[in-house]
Amino acid sequence: MDNQVFGKTLLTITSSAFLVFGVANAGSFAADKWLFPAQEFGSNTYIGTTDVSNMELTDARLLFTGKVESWRSTAELMVTYQDVTASYPLDNAKILLDETVANAQTGTQNDFVFELSEDSTRTFLERQFPVSVFSAADITLINEKLEFALQSGQAMSRVTISDDTLGVSYETVSETSWSHSFTSSGAQEVVKALSDYKIEAGTQFSFLDFINEMQPADVTDEDLTEIASAIYASVLKTNFLVDERSIGAAVPTSIPLGQEAAINRNLGIDLVFTNVNASAFNLQLSADGSRLTTKIAGMPFVNTYEILTGSEQELEPRLIRQFSAFVSSGRVVEEEGSDGVIVEVTRAIKSDGKELKVEAVSTDFYPPVHRIEVYPLTKAEAPAPVANPDGTITNPDGTITHPDGTIKNPDGTIVIPTPTTPPTTDPVIDTDLDGIPDDEEKDPDYDKGGNQIDP
Repeated sequence: MDNQVFGKTLLTITSSAFLVFGVANAGSFAADKWLFPAQEFGSNTYIGTTDVSNMELTDARLLFTGKVESWRSTAELMVTYQDVTASYPLDNAKILLDETVANAQTGTQNDFVFELSEDSTRTFLERQFPVSVFSAADITLINEKLEFALQSGQAMSRVTISDDTLGVSYETVSETSWSHSFTSSGAQEVVKALSDYKIEAGTQFSFLDFINEMQPADVTDEDLTEIASAIYASVLKTNFLVDERSIGAAVPTSIPLGQEAAINRNLGIDLVFTNVNASAFNLQLSADGSRLTTKIAGMPFVNTYEILTGSEQELEPRLIRQFSAFVSSGRVVEEEGSDGVIVEVTRAIKSDGKELKVEAVSTDFYPPVHRIEVYPLTKAEAPAPVANPDGTITNPDGTITHPDGTIKNPDGTIVIPTPTTPPTTDPVIDTDLDGIPDDEEKDPDYDKGGNQIDP
């Protein structure tokens, strides 16, 4: 009996334990499932380029933890300031995984959260772009741009920091000055209108479009060419892109070789260039006395641009003779003529005085102006026979006379001359001694009466 009671008691205790354990586990599962569910991303959820759809947040964080060092060792952040691009060191770059996962929205494309040291950014700017002084506000702004550029998590990221939001002071980056020879009153009006003209970032400037919009009162194409040439010469000393430029037909007298930018409104010949930078520049023209000066001001370039003119080759004019019934004697010089020239223009790009690159700009060709002389009309003289080295003579009609008198015609036929009878050398006979040789005497003449008529 005691054994039965013990068995029932043990069974009751065991059943109760299992019941309590089951209820406890069921309660824990229910609490995790309905009261404290694990956070999980839904479908079509990406962080960077990684698909984290239907993945718990803790698992997603662990997934990216293993990729941070791999990304840091292979990733590149290319930073462009004006005309130079440098690689930003990512050794100290931090990916804030907790913030990245916590901020991610389910069902969308999400970015990483990066943190860069402003001290590292300041050091980078001072080493790579020493031409500019960046304020504390500039460094904070640039640091935020760099962090934003990294958000996609790509292996290669690019960012331009030199836009007009920076407080970097403007300075003259290019200047050209030479004597002008303006002949029209409208030229000064054009110069004044360009005394402080803003060329926005990434925009194209057309000189003809500007002139057509401005409509100056009185200005010649020659004066416009001088102004456009001064602008072109300054543009060549920047990293601007020259889209369209032409030269005139004759060697310029007031513009240095290689720097002419011809303007012709009737033919639509223009000067066009583009500011390829992310910041604006100011075009500044002035004409004081006989001096025309062009400046371009903006955030300073890291590199310097030097224009080189070389391989200059002069071309001599030819002499052209013309004949006219209006010239009675001597000659009349209708065109004096002048030399032409071919000149090559290149641009040297330098950094800290060291030459980085030399690039071709243009090859300008100005043909010579030939000298023209006008003579009176005259009858052309027949050409004289030409004596050949072999003793033959080439006649004007194309025949060839050989030393033996044989004549060869142009068609190849040969003409042998007929031999001539030499004059007689017999002695003179005068039988009647009247002083007249017998062979030259004539029979006497007689009149009607039979009398001989004396010769």
